[in-house]
Amino acid sequence: MADYDKQPGFAIQPVTSEAYRADIEAVLPSLGHSKRVLELGCGSGVFTQFLVSQGLTVVGVDRNESQLTEIRQHLPETTFLAGDFEATEFIEQVQSAHPPFDLIATRYVIHELSDPIETFRLWKHLLKPGGRLLLIENAWVRQDWGWSDWGKRTDQLPLACTQTWATAAYCLQKAGFTVSACSWMHHTIQLEEMRLLNGLRLYMIVADVQL
Repeated sequence: MADYDKQPGFAIQPVTSEAYRADIEAVLPSLGHSKRVLELGCGSGVFTQFLVSQGLTVVGVDRNESQLTEIRQHLPETTFLAGDFEATEFIEQVQSAHPPFDLIATRYVIHELSDPIETFRLWKHLLKPGGRLLLIENAWVRQDWGWSDWGKRTDQLPLACTQTWATAAYCLQKAGFTVSACSWMHHTIQLEEMRLLNGLRLYMIVADVQL
């Protein structure tokens, strides 16, 4: 587990998992029918374990090979790939090696995209017709992270500080998705452990591939 996974808002404990499930079901009732899921930016696998616990078959992708070492031990039957999910070459490699996915899931990733519209366009090629994209993000409060090394690296990126889902939804629409749902993760936000992180406000976006 990475150090940041231990912070409030990152780890998904049993009670948090129930809140996540309730929030996701509110906007994506068919999660259980999305049998093949591609998780982009899986990190050390916190969200991956949640997805697998829901009975889904997951392929996890992260830019950092070292992040994948621990989670491979916990989920030995799950496929994990190291690569840049913003790069055309890597997306084409995944596309050639795997059938189209039912769902792309990503958590705490879109704020780090250097060109979100073009990246979302690339991701579309990995989904089957009628496939969906589930994005989970925190509406980061600028003063909470701008001083950190991570904040300094991401400060100039287009979605680095999205206080609502509006900008991310706009980028998805420009990339050719149909945004079908946007919602705050009310059950998760209300948990006591989540309130320890000042300003934590998680939101979800569900977007569909335009047919």
